[in-house]
Amino acid sequence: MSDLYLFNIASQRSHWLSLRQETITSNIAHANTPGYAARDLQPFESVLQSSHLAMQTSDPGHIVQSSGTLETLAEAEQEGWHTYDSGNSVSIEKELVKAGDVNSAFALNNSVVKSFHRMLLTSAKG
Repeated sequence: MSDLYLFNIASQRSHWLSLRQETITSNIAHANTPGYAARDLQPFESVLQSSHLAMQTSDPGHIVQSSGTLETLAEAEQEGWHTYDSGNSVSIEKELVKAGDVNSAFALNNSVVKSFHRMLLTSAKG
């Protein structure tokens, strides 16, 4: 049996969230380090978009994916990092908001995997 794509995506997202959590904790740990610049990872959605997954067709009558690119919504620009007297750009408040976002994303990711797993078990039981 081949791997299920949803579980692969969920695993990749969990790994990305772990890396983002490490980055956020590193930023908080260096909050008093002079000249330290706050860091963040690129959004998971852009990582996923860069994988260039192509749909496969097994019959000539299937719908073919168009060669044009999908339009993406422009994201609102976030306020830039402020540099403080020490030359440090870490804002504890912003980092804590990001940590809350990561916690919520972990919970959502786990809920999706649990639901999909229950669905598979139900379908396997008959």
